[in-house]
Amino acid sequence: MPKISGLVELLLEFVFPTRCVSCRKRGTLLCPECEKQLSPLEKLFCIVCGRPAVGGFTHPGCRTQFTPERAWAGFSYREIARRLVQGLKYRRVRKVAEIMADLLVEELADSGVEFGSEAVVVPVPLSFWREGARGFNQSSLLGKALAEKLGLPFRAAVLRKTRDTISQVSLTKPERAANVQGAFSVKGGLHGEDILLVDDVLTTGATGREAAKTLKKAGAGQVWILAFAKD
Repeated sequence: MPKISGLVELLLEFVFPTRCVSCRKRGTLLCPECEKQLSPLEKLFCIVCGRPAVGGFTHPGCRTQFTPERAWAGFSYREIARRLVQGLKYRRVRKVAEIMADLLVEELADSGVEFGSEAVVVPVPLSFWREGARGFNQSSLLGKALAEKLGLPFRAAVLRKTRDTISQVSLTKPERAANVQGAFSVKGGLHGEDILLVDDVLTTGATGREAAKTLKKAGAGQVWILAFAKD
């Protein structure tokens, strides 16, 4: 059976060769040349006010009992990082999630960012209808891969999106906040667990703030938001 499986893989690779999601060169989903061009995020920001913040920690003056304690992203959402996200999200190349997770883990290590061993990885959910149409939740694939690499528990079903929302892309910051208000719920209760909330792209942070508020009202401890890229 292993020999047959290997032959099938070789045949599939011949018919549908693996190509870099950025430059389309054959061989790997992210070629070494494109990986070198990735732009790590130079500055981190407070998820509430949007001003620069050391380590991405929420400014003391911006904190409430329901705001996330920290928001961290690995890369600037442009060029290579954008193509990786789009390869996963729109071209449905699920294995890209593994590459994104590897890259994030490297950036976390280089930045000295660590999470407690009791932290729980939770993905930002899609609505039932949107996940059904896409066939998967890209944040869930990324979160699961990250949890495995960080040695943390993964709980995909904790946070649910209870209603569909319109795309955030063309909305202003206040409109984004209004769009996601009350859009999440927690299945079951939480008992002080620290949550590592994973998303593919962080923009204004409206979705993350609303999700964090819902998690904390349900009994979560600290909530950190971790995204592959910041737009």
